[in-house]
Amino acid sequence: MRVQRLSRAESRDRTRTLLVQAARRVFLRHGYHAATLDAVAEEAGFTKGAVYSAFDSKADLFLAVLDERVGARIRDIESVDAKGVSPGAHAEALARQFVAGIEHDPQWSAVVIEFWAHASRDPDLRERFAARHAMLRKAFADVFEAMTQRTGRRLAFDADRLATIGLALGNGFALEAMAGGHVDGDLFPQVAAVLMTALTDGKDRR
Repeated sequence: MRVQRLSRAESRDRTRTLLVQAARRVFLRHGYHAATLDAVAEEAGFTKGAVYSAFDSKADLFLAVLDERVGARIRDIESVDAKGVSPGAHAEALARQFVAGIEHDPQWSAVVIEFWAHASRDPDLRERFAARHAMLRKAFADVFEAMTQRTGRRLAFDADRLATIGLALGNGFALEAMAGGHVDGDLFPQVAAVLMTALTDGKDRR
């Protein structure tokens, strides 16, 4: 049986994919600052040179990991079934999805916030991180905009500002969980439902 060899581009893409997967495990295990490219290379079974052939720096590698995570989150957000539910119930479902993500992968929030703080001190990294964050915010804004069209209700804030509020609340709950205090998993969903109900006028304009 003849074995089909990968093209150079396919081999490069495969190496990049394996490095991103390995990097995610290393970042989760050690945090952003303590993680090293040597550790990523060893985790993936490659040389450090292979890492540098695919990524310019540890920050570039982390942003590649973040790209995958943001893409997955956007797909999750868009997958929430909103048919026949009120804006409050939809917001609660989105918040429960967020909480479930934290509970399933508790170290991820810590790594992201660590990188976020690091990037805030570097203009280039801050801009690159902000671009990814903006994609997530837009996904929520698009959902909220679709909600108004579906229900005929009007929001007290425009969809982008409402998405900013939701992300700020979610990240705040994530920080509380990181601090080691008890965080009621129902609290954020309940608050999200109450806020969304309060921020819609309740009138069907269809």
